[in-house]
Amino acid sequence: MCRFCTVQALERKVYEFIREHSLFAPRDVVLVAFSGGPDSTALAEILARLRSLLNIELLLLHLNHRLRKEESDRDETHCVRWAEERGLPIIVERRDVEAFCRLERLSLEEAARRVRYEVFEACRMAHGASCVALGHTLDDQAETVFMNIVRGTGLPGLCGMRPKEGVYVRPLLGVRRREVREFLEREGISFVEDSSNLDLRFLRNRIRHRVFPLLEEINPRIVEALARLSLNAWEALALREERNFPLVWGHEGGGIPLDALLLVPPSERPWLVRQFLREVRGTLWDVTRGQIEDILRLVERRKGEVVLPGKVWVFVQGGYLWASSSPLPLVDMPSWSFPLYFPGVHTFPDLGVALEGRFAPFSGEVRGLVWREALDYGQCVLPLVLRNFREGDRMQWRGKERKLKELFEEWGIIREWRRLLPLLCDQEKVLWIPGLALDERVRVQENSKSILHVELRRCKG
Repeated sequence: MCRFCTVQALERKVYEFIREHSLFAPRDVVLVAFSGGPDSTALAEILARLRSLLNIELLLLHLNHRLRKEESDRDETHCVRWAEERGLPIIVERRDVEAFCRLERLSLEEAARRVRYEVFEACRMAHGASCVALGHTLDDQAETVFMNIVRGTGLPGLCGMRPKEGVYVRPLLGVRRREVREFLEREGISFVEDSSNLDLRFLRNRIRHRVFPLLEEINPRIVEALARLSLNAWEALALREERNFPLVWGHEGGGIPLDALLLVPPSERPWLVRQFLREVRGTLWDVTRGQIEDILRLVERRKGEVVLPGKVWVFVQGGYLWASSSPLPLVDMPSWSFPLYFPGVHTFPDLGVALEGRFAPFSGEVRGLVWREALDYGQCVLPLVLRNFREGDRMQWRGKERKLKELFEEWGIIREWRRLLPLLCDQEKVLWIPGLALDERVRVQENSKSILHVELRRCKG
Protein backbone atom coordinates (compact mmCIF):
# COMPACT_ATOMS: atom_id res chain seq x y z
CA MET A 1 0.00 0.00 0.00
CA CYS A 2 1.33 3.48 -0.88
CA ARG A 3 2.26 5.76 2.01
CA PHE A 4 -0.34 8.37 1.01
CA CYS A 5 -3.20 5.84 1.21
CA THR A 6 -2.77 5.50 4.99
CA VAL A 7 -3.00 9.26 5.64
CA GLN A 8 -6.02 10.43 7.68
CA ALA A 9 -8.46 13.08 6.34
CA LEU A 10 -6.97 16.07 8.20
CA GLU A 11 -3.43 14.96 7.44
CA ARG A 12 -4.37 14.68 3.76
CA LYS A 13 -5.89 18.17 3.83
CA VAL A 14 -2.75 19.65 5.40
CA TYR A 15 -0.51 17.72 3.01
CA GLU A 16 -2.37 19.08 -0.02
CA PHE A 17 -2.22 22.62 1.42
CA ILE A 18 1.55 22.27 1.91
CA ARG A 19 1.98 21.07 -1.68
CA GLU A 20 -0.32 23.75 -3.12
CA HIS A 21 1.65 26.57 -1.48
CA SER A 22 5.12 24.97 -1.73
CA LEU A 23 5.73 25.42 1.99
CA PHE A 24 8.60 22.92 2.21
CA ALA A 25 11.37 21.65 0.00
CA PRO A 26 12.90 18.16 0.26
CA ARG A 27 15.44 17.83 3.10
CA ASP A 28 14.22 21.03 4.80
CA VAL A 29 14.86 21.28 8.53
CA VAL A 30 11.57 22.65 9.92
CA LEU A 31 11.53 24.44 13.27
CA VAL A 32 8.04 23.96 14.74
CA ALA A 33 6.81 26.60 17.20
CA PHE A 34 5.38 24.32 19.90
CA SER A 35 3.47 25.87 22.80
CA GLY A 36 1.71 22.62 23.74
CA GLY A 37 -1.72 24.10 22.97
CA PRO A 38 -4.14 22.34 20.61
CA ASP A 39 -3.10 24.11 17.39
CA SER A 40 0.66 23.70 17.76
CA THR A 41 0.18 20.14 19.04
CA ALA A 42 -1.88 19.20 15.98
CA LEU A 43 0.73 20.87 13.77
CA ALA A 44 3.61 18.96 15.37
CA GLU A 45 1.71 15.65 15.29
CA ILE A 46 0.64 15.99 11.64
CA LEU A 47 4.09 17.08 10.45
CA ALA A 48 5.64 14.19 12.37
CA ARG A 49 3.32 11.79 10.55
CA LEU A 50 4.00 13.42 7.17
CA ARG A 51 7.74 13.98 7.53
CA SER A 52 8.81 10.89 5.57
CA LEU A 53 6.28 11.70 2.85
CA LEU A 54 7.50 15.31 2.68
CA ASN A 55 11.16 14.32 3.17
CA ILE A 56 11.71 16.89 5.96
CA GLU A 57 13.30 16.90 9.40
CA LEU A 58 11.54 18.34 12.46
CA LEU A 59 12.87 20.30 15.41
CA LEU A 60 10.39 21.52 18.05
CA LEU A 61 10.87 24.82 19.86
CA HIS A 62 9.07 25.66 23.10
CA LEU A 63 9.30 29.21 24.45
CA ASN A 64 8.49 29.71 28.14
CA HIS A 65 7.35 33.35 28.42
CA ARG A 66 7.22 33.10 32.24
CA LEU A 67 3.94 35.01 32.20
CA ARG A 68 1.76 32.44 33.95
CA LYS A 69 4.22 31.24 36.63
CA GLU A 70 3.41 27.61 37.56
CA GLU A 71 1.21 27.15 34.48
CA SER A 72 4.09 28.20 32.20
CA ASP A 73 6.37 25.65 33.86
CA ARG A 74 3.64 23.02 33.55
CA ASP A 75 3.42 23.71 29.80
CA GLU A 76 7.18 23.42 29.43
CA THR A 77 7.26 20.06 31.23
CA HIS A 78 4.37 18.78 29.13
CA CYS A 79 6.04 19.81 25.85
CA VAL A 80 9.34 18.16 26.72
CA ARG A 81 7.60 14.92 27.74
CA TRP A 82 5.35 15.00 24.65
CA ALA A 83 8.37 15.36 22.33
CA GLU A 84 10.37 12.68 24.12
CA GLU A 85 7.48 10.20 23.82
CA ARG A 86 7.59 10.64 20.03
CA GLY A 87 11.36 10.74 19.72
CA LEU A 88 11.28 14.32 18.42
CA PRO A 89 14.12 16.74 19.26
CA ILE A 90 13.01 19.81 21.21
CA ILE A 91 14.63 23.11 22.22
CA VAL A 92 13.38 25.00 25.28
CA GLU A 93 13.97 28.74 25.60
CA ARG A 94 12.96 30.92 28.55
CA ARG A 95 12.42 34.68 28.42
CA ASP A 96 11.17 37.26 30.93
CA VAL A 97 8.55 38.97 28.77
CA GLU A 98 7.24 41.19 31.57
CA ALA A 99 10.72 42.65 32.12
CA PHE A 100 11.08 43.25 28.37
CA CYS A 101 7.63 44.87 28.35
CA ARG A 102 8.66 47.34 31.08
CA LEU A 103 12.05 48.03 29.52
CA GLU A 104 10.68 48.79 26.05
CA ARG A 105 7.40 50.34 27.30
CA LEU A 106 5.28 48.05 25.14
CA SER A 107 1.92 46.42 25.63
CA LEU A 108 2.15 42.85 26.94
CA GLU A 109 0.83 41.49 23.63
CA GLU A 110 3.38 43.42 21.58
CA ALA A 111 6.26 42.54 23.92
CA ALA A 112 5.39 38.83 23.74
CA ARG A 113 5.14 38.98 19.94
CA ARG A 114 8.55 40.64 19.59
CA VAL A 115 10.23 38.22 21.97
CA ARG A 116 8.69 35.23 20.16
CA TYR A 117 9.95 36.24 16.73
CA GLU A 118 13.40 37.18 18.06
CA VAL A 119 13.68 33.70 19.60
CA PHE A 120 12.32 32.04 16.46
CA GLU A 121 14.92 33.72 14.28
CA ALA A 122 17.81 33.14 16.69
CA CYS A 123 17.01 29.42 17.01
CA ARG A 124 16.42 29.01 13.29
CA MET A 125 19.85 30.46 12.54
CA ALA A 126 21.60 28.59 15.35
CA HIS A 127 20.24 25.18 14.32
CA GLY A 128 20.30 25.61 10.55
CA ALA A 129 16.53 25.36 10.10
CA SER A 130 15.09 26.24 6.71
CA CYS A 131 11.83 27.65 8.02
CA VAL A 132 9.63 28.12 11.09
CA ALA A 133 6.22 26.42 11.10
CA LEU A 134 3.44 28.25 12.96
CA GLY A 135 0.08 26.80 14.07
CA HIS A 136 -2.27 29.53 12.78
CA THR A 137 -5.64 28.18 11.60
CA LEU A 138 -8.39 29.53 9.35
CA ASP A 139 -10.11 30.91 12.48
CA ASP A 140 -6.94 32.85 13.36
CA GLN A 141 -6.95 34.24 9.82
CA ALA A 142 -10.55 35.40 10.15
CA GLU A 143 -9.83 37.02 13.54
CA THR A 144 -6.77 38.78 12.13
CA VAL A 145 -8.69 40.19 9.17
CA PHE A 146 -11.51 41.37 11.47
CA MET A 147 -9.05 42.98 13.90
CA ASN A 148 -7.47 44.83 10.99
CA ILE A 149 -10.89 46.01 9.80
CA VAL A 150 -11.66 47.37 13.28
CA ARG A 151 -8.36 49.28 13.20
CA GLY A 152 -9.24 50.87 9.85
CA THR A 153 -6.84 48.86 7.69
CA GLY A 154 -6.01 49.29 4.03
CA LEU A 155 -5.84 46.59 1.38
CA PRO A 156 -2.72 44.85 2.83
CA GLY A 157 -4.46 44.46 6.20
CA LEU A 158 -7.45 42.78 4.56
CA CYS A 159 -5.05 40.15 3.20
CA GLY A 160 -4.37 38.87 6.70
CA MET A 161 -1.68 36.20 6.94
CA ARG A 162 -0.02 34.43 4.02
CA PRO A 163 0.62 30.67 4.01
CA LYS A 164 4.29 31.54 3.47
CA GLU A 165 5.96 34.80 4.51
CA GLY A 166 9.73 34.67 4.20
CA VAL A 167 10.93 31.85 6.47
CA TYR A 168 7.54 31.55 8.27
CA VAL A 169 5.03 28.96 7.06
CA ARG A 170 1.49 28.18 8.23
CA PRO A 171 0.48 24.64 7.23
CA LEU A 172 -2.84 24.80 9.16
CA LEU A 173 -4.08 28.05 7.59
CA GLY A 174 -6.72 26.15 5.59
CA VAL A 175 -8.02 24.24 8.65
CA ARG A 176 -10.81 25.25 11.05
CA ARG A 177 -10.07 25.28 14.78
CA ARG A 178 -12.83 22.77 15.44
CA GLU A 179 -11.21 20.34 12.97
CA VAL A 180 -8.03 20.53 15.05
CA ARG A 181 -9.92 19.73 18.28
CA GLU A 182 -11.79 16.84 16.66
CA PHE A 183 -8.53 15.40 15.35
CA LEU A 184 -6.82 15.54 18.77
CA GLU A 185 -9.81 14.02 20.57
CA ARG A 186 -10.26 11.26 18.00
CA GLU A 187 -6.57 10.34 18.11
CA GLY A 188 -6.32 10.67 21.91
CA ILE A 189 -3.47 13.20 21.68
CA SER A 190 -2.76 15.22 24.83
CA PHE A 191 -2.36 19.01 24.88
CA VAL A 192 -2.48 21.89 27.37
CA GLU A 193 -4.87 24.82 27.67
CA ASP A 194 -3.47 28.33 28.00
CA SER A 195 -5.60 30.25 30.51
CA SER A 196 -4.50 33.58 28.97
CA ASN A 197 -6.59 32.69 25.90
CA LEU A 198 -9.63 33.48 28.08
CA ASP A 199 -8.24 36.83 29.29
CA LEU A 200 -10.58 39.49 27.86
CA ARG A 201 -7.99 42.23 28.37
CA PHE A 202 -6.55 41.13 25.03
CA LEU A 203 -8.29 42.35 21.88
CA ARG A 204 -8.06 39.05 20.03
CA ASN A 205 -9.74 37.23 22.94
CA ARG A 206 -12.57 39.77 23.09
CA ILE A 207 -13.14 39.33 19.35
CA ARG A 208 -12.96 35.53 19.61
CA HIS A 209 -15.24 35.08 22.63
CA ARG A 210 -17.64 38.02 22.35
CA VAL A 211 -17.78 39.33 18.78
CA PHE A 212 -17.54 36.18 16.66
CA PRO A 213 -20.43 34.36 18.39
CA LEU A 214 -22.63 37.36 17.47
CA LEU A 215 -21.32 37.43 13.89
CA GLU A 216 -22.04 33.69 13.55
CA GLU A 217 -25.69 34.38 14.40
CA ILE A 218 -25.78 36.64 11.32
CA ASN A 219 -23.65 34.37 9.13
CA PRO A 220 -22.83 30.89 10.45
CA ARG A 221 -19.96 30.75 7.94
CA ILE A 222 -18.41 34.10 8.91
CA VAL A 223 -14.94 32.52 9.23
CA GLU A 224 -15.05 31.23 5.66
CA ALA A 225 -16.49 34.57 4.46
CA LEU A 226 -13.61 36.54 6.00
CA ALA A 227 -11.16 34.01 4.53
CA ARG A 228 -12.65 34.68 1.07
CA LEU A 229 -12.30 38.41 1.71
CA SER A 230 -8.62 37.77 2.44
CA LEU A 231 -8.15 35.91 -0.86
CA ASN A 232 -9.96 38.64 -2.80
CA ALA A 233 -7.70 41.25 -1.19
CA TRP A 234 -4.62 39.23 -2.15
CA GLU A 235 -5.76 39.12 -5.77
CA ALA A 236 -6.38 42.88 -5.83
CA LEU A 237 -3.03 43.56 -4.18
CA ALA A 238 -1.23 41.27 -6.63
CA LEU A 239 -2.56 43.37 -9.53
CA ARG A 240 -1.16 46.50 -7.88
CA GLU A 241 2.18 44.90 -7.13
CA GLU A 242 2.68 44.14 -10.81
CA ARG A 243 3.43 47.86 -11.20
CA ASN A 244 7.15 48.49 -10.93
CA PHE A 245 8.71 51.61 -9.47
CA PRO A 246 12.33 52.75 -9.85
CA LEU A 247 14.11 51.83 -6.62
CA VAL A 248 17.81 52.58 -6.12
CA TRP A 249 19.91 51.24 -3.27
CA GLY A 250 22.21 53.43 -1.19
CA HIS A 251 24.01 53.17 2.16
CA GLU A 252 21.93 50.77 4.32
CA GLY A 253 18.70 51.74 2.59
CA GLY A 254 16.98 52.67 -0.64
CA GLY A 255 15.50 55.59 -2.51
CA ILE A 256 12.74 56.36 -4.98
CA PRO A 257 12.64 59.44 -7.26
CA LEU A 258 10.29 62.14 -6.03
CA ASP A 259 8.99 62.55 -9.58
CA ALA A 260 7.91 58.90 -9.62
CA LEU A 261 5.71 59.66 -6.61
CA LEU A 262 4.43 63.04 -7.75
CA LEU A 263 3.46 61.83 -11.24
CA VAL A 264 0.92 59.29 -9.91
CA PRO A 265 -2.54 60.40 -8.74
CA PRO A 266 -2.62 61.53 -5.07
CA SER A 267 -4.95 58.64 -4.21
CA GLU A 268 -2.27 56.11 -5.24
CA ARG A 269 0.70 57.75 -3.48
CA PRO A 270 0.08 56.17 -0.03
CA TRP A 271 0.18 52.71 -1.59
CA LEU A 272 3.39 53.56 -3.50
CA VAL A 273 5.06 54.82 -0.29
CA ARG A 274 4.00 51.66 1.54
CA GLN A 275 5.46 49.46 -1.20
CA PHE A 276 8.69 51.46 -1.09
CA LEU A 277 8.95 51.08 2.71
CA ARG A 278 8.13 47.36 2.50
CA GLU A 279 11.02 46.88 0.05
CA VAL A 280 13.48 48.78 2.25
CA ARG A 281 12.32 47.76 5.77
CA GLY A 282 10.90 44.31 4.99
CA THR A 283 7.73 44.94 7.03
CA LEU A 284 4.97 47.50 7.55
CA TRP A 285 3.26 46.13 10.64
CA ASP A 286 4.40 49.01 12.91
CA VAL A 287 4.04 51.87 10.39
CA THR A 288 0.91 53.94 11.00
CA ARG A 289 -1.26 55.80 8.52
CA GLY A 290 -0.23 59.05 10.22
CA GLN A 291 3.43 58.30 9.50
CA ILE A 292 2.61 57.60 5.85
CA GLU A 293 0.85 60.98 5.69
CA ASP A 294 3.90 62.66 7.25
CA ILE A 295 6.09 61.08 4.55
CA LEU A 296 3.75 62.29 1.81
CA ARG A 297 4.08 65.83 3.17
CA LEU A 298 7.88 65.46 2.87
CA VAL A 299 7.40 64.51 -0.76
CA GLU A 300 5.20 67.53 -1.47
CA ARG A 301 7.60 69.94 0.31
CA ARG A 302 10.67 68.17 -1.12
CA LYS A 303 12.47 68.46 2.22
CA GLY A 304 12.46 67.20 5.83
CA GLU A 305 12.63 63.82 7.56
CA VAL A 306 10.46 61.33 9.48
CA VAL A 307 11.78 58.71 11.92
CA LEU A 308 9.94 55.37 11.81
CA PRO A 309 9.94 52.63 14.48
CA GLY A 310 13.18 50.70 14.52
CA LYS A 311 15.13 53.93 13.97
CA VAL A 312 14.61 54.05 10.22
CA TRP A 313 15.01 57.57 8.84
CA VAL A 314 12.92 58.65 5.85
CA PHE A 315 14.20 61.86 4.25
CA VAL A 316 14.40 63.83 1.00
CA GLN A 317 17.77 64.36 -0.65
CA GLY A 318 18.92 65.01 -4.21
CA GLY A 319 15.49 64.56 -5.80
CA TYR A 320 14.90 61.21 -4.03
CA LEU A 321 12.88 59.99 -1.07
CA TRP A 322 15.28 57.88 0.99
CA ALA A 323 14.76 55.36 3.80
CA SER A 324 17.81 54.25 5.76
CA SER A 325 18.54 52.53 9.05
CA SER A 326 21.91 54.28 9.23
CA PRO A 327 21.44 57.80 7.87
CA LEU A 328 24.35 60.03 7.00
CA PRO A 329 24.58 63.79 7.68
CA LEU A 330 24.18 65.04 4.11
CA VAL A 331 24.81 68.71 3.30
CA ASP A 332 23.49 70.11 0.02
CA MET A 333 25.97 72.89 -0.87
CA PRO A 334 28.69 73.53 -3.47
CA SER A 335 32.36 73.06 -2.53
CA TRP A 336 32.96 74.37 1.00
CA SER A 337 35.52 74.36 3.86
CA PHE A 338 35.47 75.88 7.37
CA PRO A 339 38.36 76.11 9.87
CA LEU A 340 37.82 74.60 13.34
CA TYR A 341 39.24 75.47 16.75
CA PHE A 342 38.64 73.36 19.85
CA PRO A 343 37.39 73.11 22.53
CA GLY A 344 34.11 74.68 21.52
CA VAL A 345 30.98 74.39 19.40
CA HIS A 346 30.92 75.39 15.73
CA THR A 347 27.46 75.97 14.28
CA PHE A 348 26.95 76.12 10.51
CA PRO A 349 23.39 77.33 9.81
CA ASP A 350 23.83 77.08 6.03
CA LEU A 351 24.90 73.47 6.37
CA GLY A 352 22.28 72.58 8.97
CA VAL A 353 24.85 70.96 11.29
CA ALA A 354 26.84 71.79 14.42
CA LEU A 355 30.18 70.28 15.44
CA GLU A 356 31.30 70.20 19.06
CA GLY A 357 34.81 69.31 20.22
CA ARG A 358 36.13 68.85 23.75
CA PHE A 359 39.24 67.37 25.36
CA ALA A 360 38.75 64.58 27.90
CA PRO A 361 40.24 61.21 28.90
CA PHE A 362 39.21 58.23 26.79
CA SER A 363 37.01 55.64 28.56
CA GLY A 364 37.65 52.89 26.02
CA GLU A 365 34.46 53.23 23.98
CA VAL A 366 32.37 55.89 22.31
CA ARG A 367 28.75 55.79 23.50
CA GLY A 368 25.54 57.32 22.24
CA LEU A 369 24.95 59.00 18.90
CA VAL A 370 25.96 57.63 15.53
CA TRP A 371 27.93 60.79 14.72
CA ARG A 372 30.31 60.79 17.68
CA GLU A 373 33.99 59.87 17.78
CA ALA A 374 37.21 60.20 19.78
CA LEU A 375 40.60 60.77 18.13
CA ASP A 376 44.27 61.28 19.01
CA TYR A 377 44.70 65.05 18.68
CA GLY A 378 48.49 64.69 18.81
CA GLN A 379 48.45 62.89 15.46
CA CYS A 380 46.61 65.73 13.68
CA VAL A 381 48.28 68.36 11.46
CA LEU A 382 46.57 71.58 12.55
CA PRO A 383 44.40 73.45 11.92
CA LEU A 384 41.43 71.12 11.49
CA VAL A 385 38.71 71.88 8.94
CA LEU A 386 35.21 70.68 8.16
CA ARG A 387 34.74 70.35 4.41
CA ASN A 388 33.22 68.19 1.69
CA PHE A 389 34.80 65.56 -0.55
CA ARG A 390 37.56 66.39 -3.04
CA GLU A 391 39.05 64.22 -5.75
CA GLY A 392 42.14 62.47 -4.43
CA ASP A 393 41.02 62.37 -0.78
CA ARG A 394 42.52 59.44 1.11
CA MET A 395 42.38 57.85 4.54
CA GLN A 396 44.02 54.95 6.38
CA TRP A 397 41.55 52.04 6.41
CA ARG A 398 42.25 48.45 7.49
CA GLY A 399 46.00 48.88 7.37
CA LYS A 400 46.19 50.60 3.98
CA GLU A 401 45.93 54.15 2.71
CA ARG A 402 42.91 54.11 0.42
CA LYS A 403 41.20 56.55 -1.91
CA LEU A 404 37.87 57.70 -0.55
CA LYS A 405 36.35 57.16 -3.97
CA GLU A 406 37.17 53.44 -3.75
CA LEU A 407 35.90 53.19 -0.17
CA PHE A 408 32.63 54.93 -1.08
CA GLU A 409 32.09 52.32 -3.81
CA GLU A 410 32.75 49.48 -1.34
CA TRP A 411 30.41 50.99 1.25
CA GLY A 412 27.60 51.49 -1.27
CA ILE A 413 27.61 55.31 -1.04
CA ILE A 414 25.94 56.47 -4.22
CA ARG A 415 27.72 59.05 -6.36
CA GLU A 416 25.13 61.75 -5.64
CA TRP A 417 25.84 61.57 -1.88
CA ARG A 418 29.63 61.70 -1.94
CA ARG A 419 30.02 65.47 -2.11
CA LEU A 420 27.23 65.93 0.41
CA LEU A 421 29.07 64.26 3.31
CA PRO A 422 30.84 66.56 5.80
CA LEU A 423 34.43 65.41 6.40
CA LEU A 424 36.60 66.27 9.41
CA CYS A 425 40.12 66.80 8.03
CA ASP A 426 43.52 68.09 9.04
CA GLN A 427 46.00 69.68 6.61
CA GLU A 428 47.11 66.32 5.18
CA LYS A 429 44.30 63.80 5.39
CA VAL A 430 40.66 62.97 6.04
CA LEU A 431 40.30 62.14 9.75
CA TRP A 432 36.65 61.20 10.18
CA ILE A 433 33.60 60.56 8.00
CA PRO A 434 30.65 60.78 10.43
CA GLY A 435 28.66 57.56 10.46
CA LEU A 436 31.22 55.70 8.36
CA ALA A 437 34.89 55.61 9.32
CA LEU A 438 37.82 57.01 11.33
CA ASP A 439 41.36 57.21 9.92
CA GLU A 440 43.38 54.56 11.75
CA ARG A 441 46.31 56.93 12.22
CA VAL A 442 44.32 59.06 14.67
CA ARG A 443 42.69 56.17 16.51
CA VAL A 444 43.19 56.54 20.29
CA GLN A 445 46.05 54.41 21.66
CA GLU A 446 47.21 53.63 25.22
CA ASN A 447 49.95 56.27 24.93
CA SER A 448 47.70 58.97 23.45
CA LYS A 449 48.05 62.12 25.54
CA SER A 450 45.49 64.54 24.06
CA ILE A 451 42.08 63.04 23.24
CA LEU A 452 39.62 65.11 21.19
CA HIS A 453 35.97 64.05 21.46
CA VAL A 454 33.88 65.31 18.53
CA GLU A 455 30.14 65.15 17.95
CA LEU A 456 28.27 66.19 14.83
CA ARG A 457 24.54 66.86 15.09
CA ARG A 458 21.84 68.35 12.96
CA CYS A 459 20.58 71.83 13.72
CA LYS A 460 18.00 74.11 12.19
CA GLY A 461 19.30 76.74 9.80
